[in-house]
Amino acid sequence: MNLKINKQSVVPLYKQIENGIKNLIKHEELVNGYKLPPERKLAAELGVHRNTVILAYNRLIAEGFIVSSRTSPRGYFVMRNRNKTMGNMFFPLEKMIRYHFTTKEKVFSQIFDESYSREILSLGGIVMDHELELVPRMVNIFENMKDGHWFQNICATQENETERLKGNICYILKKRNMYIDKRNIQIVPETTQALSYIIDLYLQEGDCIVLEEPVIPDTINLFRNKGIKTIGVSLEEDGPNLKELELLIMEKGPKFLYIMPNFQNPTAKVMSLHKRLDLLEISYKYGIPIIEDDSLHDFNYSDKDIPTLYSLDRYKSVIYIDTFTLTFLPGTQTAFVIGPYEPIAMIGEYIKMSQVMLTNIGQYMLNEFIESGDYEEYLINLRDYYRRKRDYLIEELNKGENKSFSLHCPEGGLFVWCDLDDKINEKKLFDICREMGLLIMPGYIFYPDGYQGSGHIRLCFSKLNEKDIKKAVAILNEAIKIVLEQNEGEDNE
Repeated sequence: MNLKINKQSVVPLYKQIENGIKNLIKHEELVNGYKLPPERKLAAELGVHRNTVILAYNRLIAEGFIVSSRTSPRGYFVMRNRNKTMGNMFFPLEKMIRYHFTTKEKVFSQIFDESYSREILSLGGIVMDHELELVPRMVNIFENMKDGHWFQNICATQENETERLKGNICYILKKRNMYIDKRNIQIVPETTQALSYIIDLYLQEGDCIVLEEPVIPDTINLFRNKGIKTIGVSLEEDGPNLKELELLIMEKGPKFLYIMPNFQNPTAKVMSLHKRLDLLEISYKYGIPIIEDDSLHDFNYSDKDIPTLYSLDRYKSVIYIDTFTLTFLPGTQTAFVIGPYEPIAMIGEYIKMSQVMLTNIGQYMLNEFIESGDYEEYLINLRDYYRRKRDYLIEELNKGENKSFSLHCPEGGLFVWCDLDDKINEKKLFDICREMGLLIMPGYIFYPDGYQGSGHIRLCFSKLNEKDIKKAVAILNEAIKIVLEQNEGEDNE
């Protein structure tokens, strides 16, 4: 704002500011709806006290030159026509947005983003460790790409690499005792994108879906911001509480069940074979299809490989989702959906209509990597590497004398779910850890409607090496001691 004052003048400073703004308005340099600088900012620009600016603004308000809004949009605005209101003065784009980030989703996203920083130790977001290098294994692929032959292949048609990848996925899934035809596979950019397509094709605003709780905030908001109601079913050690699930189905009539049977995020629990079979029977009984998310399947550290719901399904009631995001090059964004031919074909048509471009180059490199045989060997090394990290984290957590949380060693996944003692406030623990240079994921963000009882934390071991894991656990133990000391101080007051 082109506003000048003379501190040597006999005219009071507030009056100079008031007259200067009036002149700018009269000469139409400041027009109706123009937002004036905040009090502190204008005071800093002019080198005056904030109260001087407040006095000038208040006099302009009294004379009808500007108005002050304490609701969105907040601030001081030029308003010469007193008959207009703030409601119709501004086009309400911000009020028309249908997608709203909840506080929990914002915290979750912020922790995830900060987990990439080298300035802080993170047991928070799932960020893969760069020490297990994938790039050296792909040197031959990069070398072959130099001659340009690959470019002709992938530019011929989109379907070339996509169909080739479907064939490779069929090969990979045979190792899981899943025998799939290529026509039952659809390539998608990411698992969340697959969920979005399913919602758009099958659900209407007001429909509801049942999912396991605790649950990732991103998943909840994906459904809720498309107008889909979400209903949480509690988790037991071997999977969802099926008695509770059946009661919810009878009461709410959901259109889908969203289930993560292998290393459920955030608890890392595994659904037993018995429950998988019973869950399918419930699905058949009430005619409710299942979305099976198996995106952590490759991080199985046990000798057991329980059949997927999809492979156990007898009546085409399961849609299966998996991804290469955590096991291949970052940014390639390649996932896939498996299901009966009709819905898979519909998703394919929907992708074409949406003009979603799948990355040919990423698919080409992934195809080459799988067909070279290096991918299988890499997965073996990947599992061994993260198994050792899991074991080391568990060992460090169990070392201390601190008994303020309990945990079990997960059979797979990339995180450990801890149950806190009743005396530990997870939000306070999160804040103290953060101040001390450690990120953890507080459990409350995984419960969209809140919960009763003791708190939880999720500790992700994917990023840190053993040296840093040791440091992180030391900080966590110290933070717990501080929380307990603060509690004692509050009790003594």
